[in-house]
Amino acid sequence: MITHIHHINFVVADLDKSVRYFNGLLKQSPVIEELPQRLVKTARFNVGESLLVLVQPLSNEGVVAEILAQKGEGIFLLSFATESIDETLQKLEIKYLEKRTGLQGWSICDLAEYDQFGAILQLTESSKS
Repeated sequence: MITHIHHINFVVADLDKSVRYFNGLLKQSPVIEELPQRLVKTARFNVGESLLVLVQPLSNEGVVAEILAQKGEGIFLLSFATESIDETLQKLEIKYLEKRTGLQGWSICDLAEYDQFGAILQLTESSKS
């Protein structure tokens, strides 16, 4: 089942500027990496057992770029942690949805599109978090 919020993603126009703000707020330096297959660059901060992920599109293409263009900066994804995506989907009586690999090799599965709740909802199964 769902155990906690795994991560929250903010879409940002300027990753460097946003990193400076959250670095000051959280008093930590993030892990920065690119996901070329998703056309984004990210900065990841630890907040308790959850993560705050800043996401900047690398181009005007892709889902994240579309969200930034349509809605501007802000929260666009909420991911719930689970020990097993398959078991959680079964218990929630949700038919199998497609899984993919995210940051750090996490297995992720989108539950709801951005247009449904104003944020993408997803499950994240990380290596026994």
